[in-house]
Amino acid sequence: MEESAKPQRTVLIVEDDPLSARVAEKILGRLGYGILGMARTGEEALDAARQAAPDVVLMDINLAGAMDGVEAAGALIAEFGVPVIFLTAAVDRDIMERVAGAGAAGYIQKPAKLLDLKANLEMAITRRGRERPCPTDAAVSLYKSLLAGVLAACSRRLAAVDRSGRILLAHPDDHLAGMAFTEAFPAEPPLPGPADTPLTDPTGQTLGWLRLLG
Repeated sequence: MEESAKPQRTVLIVEDDPLSARVAEKILGRLGYGILGMARTGEEALDAARQAAPDVVLMDINLAGAMDGVEAAGALIAEFGVPVIFLTAAVDRDIMERVAGAGAAGYIQKPAKLLDLKANLEMAITRRGRERPCPTDAAVSLYKSLLAGVLAACSRRLAAVDRSGRILLAHPDDHLAGMAFTEAFPAEPPLPGPADTPLTDPTGQTLGWLRLLG
């Protein structure tokens, strides 16, 4: 079976100079990146990012319109968390401080060189991937939210107990988790009975049991 093709990374170019924009487009094409779009102003860049989220933004500092590149980058990072790489001919201390304050992922001087652009793009996208929440973490968070909702709707007290007799979960007495079942509920039979529900993992291994409490 052939491996599926790796999804093409997309770049939004924000540049008010048509020649510079075409040069950037040509270099990105040689590197195998897809051009999501070209914007001349910060406002256009925000609109383009809202319509189709880019993997990275290549941003000039001096733009037409009310927003300059640093302001546009700050808005893009705040709203979408997208990495922004600045591409500009200006080298000024104040500008560099603003670029750093905006949370830029990189800074390249014009004219852009293929290897510099390649390295900055790859580092920016890799860093973003590491900072994104792990899908497993999202699944666990969803599971916990669903479980909390189910328990909140449950009118019965219950306790889930592991094989060693420790409470895994208690409702509504969640503070009892970790305690010995016999200590938390001394009036209850200490061992699982026919009315209790076995807790098993996907392989069928017994993890413990659940009891509805009076």
